[in-house]
Amino acid sequence: MKNEYENYQESSRNYDKTRVPVGVEILLECFASTPRLLQEQTILDAGCGTGIYIEALKGKVGRLYGLELNEGMLERARKKFKNEPTIWLHLGSILELPYERDTLDAMMCNQVLHHLGTEKSAQENFPQVRRLLVEAYRVLRPQGVLVISTSSHPQLHDGFWWADLIPAAVNRMSARFPTLKHLASMLEEAGFSFVGNIVPLDSVLQGEHYLDPEGPLNKSYRDGDSTWSLATKEELEQAFERLRKMNQDGIISNYLESRERLRHKIGQTTFVFARKQRETGLLHTCG
Repeated sequence: MKNEYENYQESSRNYDKTRVPVGVEILLECFASTPRLLQEQTILDAGCGTGIYIEALKGKVGRLYGLELNEGMLERARKKFKNEPTIWLHLGSILELPYERDTLDAMMCNQVLHHLGTEKSAQENFPQVRRLLVEAYRVLRPQGVLVISTSSHPQLHDGFWWADLIPAAVNRMSARFPTLKHLASMLEEAGFSFVGNIVPLDSVLQGEHYLDPEGPLNKSYRDGDSTWSLATKEELEQAFERLRKMNQDGIISNYLESRERLRHKIGQTTFVFARKQRETGLLHTCG
C-alpha cells in the first residue's frame, strides 16, 4: 500500500496541532462489548499516525499496538511512547497486519480508508478496503470488534465548513470513500456481523482551531485534512481569494454560521461498528 497523495513526512510536523481524537468514548464503549475486560484487552490502532488515539486510550485498556506506514508519522508517535511498556508501535502496511490469527480483542481504524486507493476505487469495488477487512477478521479473536471511523459522502460535503471552498477536491476525495451502505456490505462479506453506525454530532476533527476564519490560508491548518492536498493550485488560489473577500467584507461570521447549521445536522464522522461473529435477531448497539 503506497498510494499516499499527501506528503505526510512533511505534514506530520503539524498534524498534532490540527487534529484531535474524536469519539474516544464511542471506541471504549464498543471495546467494552467484547468478552474480556478493557484492562485485559489488546487493541490495534491500524494506521495510527502520530498516535493521537493511542495517547487518548493510554491507561484505559490493557495493551495498545500501533501500525503505521509513514515513517514521519510513526517517528512522532515513538517519541511520545518511548517509555510506555504497554504500547508497541510497528512500521508496516495495514493490508498485511504483522499479527497472528485470533490474537487481538479489538481493532480501530480512524480516518484511514480514503488512503487505501485512488479515485477509481469505487469502480474497482475498493479492493484494498476489502483486503483490510479480511486481515482484520483474521487477527481478531472470536467476538472481537472492529471500529472504523470514516465519513459519509454528505459529511464530506457539508460536515466541514471549508469544503464549500474546494468542491472539486471534495468530489475527488469522496470517490475514495466507500458509502456507509457499501462498507456495511463489505464487512458482512468479510465475515463480520455489522452492528451499526454511530455519529458524534458535536465533535470536530480539528478541535478548537476548526472555526478559524482564516485557517485555510495557512498551510499548518490545511495539513490537518488531506482533502486540501487534492486541490489544484488554481483551486486553492480561488478558495483563498473567496475566503479573503468574505473576511474583508465582514460576512465570514454569517457564512460560518450557515455552514455550522449543516454540520450540526449530520456531523463530520461516522463510527462503523462490526463484530467477528455472525449474529441473528435484533440489531445490537455498542452497549
